[in-house]
Amino acid sequence: RMTDPRIRATSSFSDILVLWLLLIQLLLGLGTIYASTSHMDGAVMRVLGLWAHHLTLMQPTAAASFIENTPLIYRLHVFLGVTLILIFPFARLVHIISAPIWYLGRRYQIVRQKSS
Repeated sequence: RMTDPRIRATSSFSDILVLWLLLIQLLLGLGTIYASTSHMDGAVMRVLGLWAHHLTLMQPTAAASFIENTPLIYRLHVFLGVTLILIFPFARLVHIISAPIWYLGRRYQIVRQKSS
């Protein structure tokens, strides 16, 4: 999508933005591997678990108190993850849940020939 000019011409700003956000999210996630080597006891993971627990219970104030002392890379990773969830319905990411699974089990194949 980024390098093919024909596909890039049909891409919207949100398509490109989502690709960049996913790449940054991936890099931040890989960066947390390095950051987690300084706390092999899993204390930060327990704190992040408590944060997610309070967030799912609709207690954002309590949740914020858990995450404020974690290393920056975890907070950025969480922030970007929540941002991706928020933009999910407004981007082409929504096609993930509307994929035509029936397509995999069909009994015929459409073959198109190149016209010269």
